Amino acid sequence: MNSLDFDAPLLETIFQRRTKRFPVGGELRSKRGRLAFSSEGAPYSLSEEETALLCFSATGTTGASVEEIRHLMGHLTVTGRTVGSPCASVPMQLLFTDDAGTYYYRSAPLEDAIPGRRVRIACPDDRRLILDDFRRHTIKLSDGRLDIPRSAIGAAFESLVNLPGTTLFFPISDTTQEYINLLMTGLAQFKWQLWDEVRDCPAGVGSWIRDGTLDGPRMTIYQYDQMLPWLCNLEAGMAFQNSSLVATALGLGAFLMHTIDLPTVMRCIGMRFEPVDSAAFPQAAENPVGIDGLLEGHCPPYMTVDEAVDTIAQRKWGDTGIYGRNGYDLLRPAFYDEIVEMTRSFCNYVFSTYGRLPKYTDAMFIPALFQIHHLEAPFYEKHFPEYVTPQERDHKMNWHAT
Repeated sequence: MNSLDFDAPLLETIFQRRTKRFPVGGELRSKRGRLAFSSEGAPYSLSEEETALLCFSATGTTGASVEEIRHLMGHLTVTGRTVGSPCASVPMQLLFTDDAGTYYYRSAPLEDAIPGRRVRIACPDDRRLILDDFRRHTIKLSDGRLDIPRSAIGAAFESLVNLPGTTLFFPISDTTQEYINLLMTGLAQFKWQLWDEVRDCPAGVGSWIRDGTLDGPRMTIYQYDQMLPWLCNLEAGMAFQNSSLVATALGLGAFLMHTIDLPTVMRCIGMRFEPVDSAAFPQAAENPVGIDGLLEGHCPPYMTVDEAVDTIAQRKWGDTGIYGRNGYDLLRPAFYDEIVEMTRSFCNYVFSTYGRLPKYTDAMFIPALFQIHHLEAPFYEKHFPEYVTPQERDHKMNWHAT
């Protein structure tokens, strides 16, 4: 079977979905409920078609977004994907590791600000794009499985995670672009009075508060920072749910995990951590800002604060932006430049005062890890036979027949 022929009924797949953690080659050491079990099977990796389907289900490009509404400050992209994204800003990026290496799966780009073809997958023949995208837009970062220390993995399932044959997915949420994007919208629509709750003073926008331009509710730096993880976690959660359903339909095991030392995982993939001046912000931790040359945040050291804000502004109403002359070609709001200036002023205030952007949350973070693997069928047949599906029983014959 291949990705061009495969299909499955949605409701049946939803009803069958279960978290199944035990991969071929794993070992369950816990004796609770007499479930201790050692696999005698030989591990084998997901096929290229399986991996392509799972990546596409998590963050594949399906065409252009509908754009039936126009925010006051506009969206960042018109990219339509298999999961929703706040203001189409697409802050979530996907990496994965398996026996062959560690990879970055990029969503297929839409070359034009407003693409001529709005739907990429309209018929079964278009499904070839799933495999095409995977081959064209997956970047190999290193050979071999990512070496995550076993001590960084929760003891409850350490003997089941990142083993030979498994594929471990980790989304990286780039909060910096959405930090700037959402700030523009909030200033334009809600006229937030941005406030430094520590110093009890305006956070770089005092002149606009005093002249009455910003007369909305007070929004502290802390309150604003807390919006970003929620938005980015939501997107990662939808991606994982999609992949979990595809794994169920394929007859694979899927396992979402939080009990793992995620900063250690980030360092393993080459994430840059920027130190913070302890005198300015004694409680601050190092800020993971990006992977050099691959996934760089909209913040120092990759760009100045002004450059970061201007980059986002250009993606909206710049000449090549969504709403510029090569996009929808809409009249730019009269207040646009002033909103951009307020955004610059706030972001510069936060970074110059506390040495970090965002202040309280990280520029890049991994919300959770997600493993997909071939199931240890004898374990489930013995202990949970009512949960074993026909797709699981027939998986090897359907997807790995020689």
